Amino acid sequence: MEPSRVAKGEESVIDAMELHKRSIVFDGTCPLLNDTRYIDYWRQGGVTVAAPTVAADDDSKSALAKIGRWFRIIRERSDDLMHVKSTDDFLRAKSRKKLGILFHFQNTLPLERNLDLVGVYHALGVRVIQLTYNVKNFVGDGCDERTDSGLSDFGVSLIREMNRVGIAVDLSHTGVRTTLDAMQVSEAPVVFSHGNARSVCDNPRNLTDEQIKALAASRGVIGLNGFPAFVSKSARPTLDDMLKHLDYIADLVGIDHVGIGMDFFAGQAGIASQQGAEQMYRSALARGAWKKSAYPPPPYHYPEGMEDPRSFANLTETLLRRGYSVEQTRKVLGANFMRVYSEIWGCSTRPAGELS
Repeated sequence: MEPSRVAKGEESVIDAMELHKRSIVFDGTCPLLNDTRYIDYWRQGGVTVAAPTVAADDDSKSALAKIGRWFRIIRERSDDLMHVKSTDDFLRAKSRKKLGILFHFQNTLPLERNLDLVGVYHALGVRVIQLTYNVKNFVGDGCDERTDSGLSDFGVSLIREMNRVGIAVDLSHTGVRTTLDAMQVSEAPVVFSHGNARSVCDNPRNLTDEQIKALAASRGVIGLNGFPAFVSKSARPTLDDMLKHLDYIADLVGIDHVGIGMDFFAGQAGIASQQGAEQMYRSALARGAWKKSAYPPPPYHYPEGMEDPRSFANLTETLLRRGYSVEQTRKVLGANFMRVYSEIWGCSTRPAGELS
């Protein structure tokens, strides 16, 4: 069934740029943001809050150092950056015309099997932790692992502790069985901060219909991913190709379960040289973080019309052009993630999605 869209011709009377300026815009996964030369790209794109990958394959010492670095960056740029720890902070960032920075881990390795560190990271402002990064760890299997085992006993305890303190469980890069187990264990909604539909593009990093339906049943949200191999079999996908994943997920489980997690990163075309991207690729293969079956060699051209964070306004215009209503567009831009994070972190006192 097609998602309910605006009546034909209605989109022509909607000012896409004005809607973009008024909406809460959230990018749920931003590895490139760790390179401070590109922070202003998100500001130029009209993004309200962005989530840098603060830590991933790090021990606690390394993760704490990276958190400290972000504290310094935010302090030194306090005129235009702020640390986001609640959904009210989304609204504060919007009203103050600052870029909100949401701390995100793309692995549980910084926990070092110590549940006490969950509370420590929460106290430091970490609000989203991804269970695995493609391969097996002490929580469960990654999506590129040879096996498809489920959540470990430690993983069960970890999710319960994350629920208790108010850290979102992120299931991106995680194996099918582990994600399904996690959604059964978690009493709070879960997220796939950056993931697409496998039925649209058959890649091990994308989500099966079973995972998408379970995610919706958990009241969670999926952030659409712009990494080209997860969008389309074309080496140069378009923004419309990426939004085919939105159409599919909205048809399957409803528009309330889709957001944005573009996953812009240092190895993409327009940021890295071809030589630099190839070096990153060889390194990721050598350490086992990537497999050729999911990650083809570079160059990595992000969707035409959404080549880097400066292009976020094009997303709003394209959503309207494709027939999504103003309300639906606001949901995808940020309101859906705000609704989910409000439930996990504690309710916001104002409506999600627009500055009132």
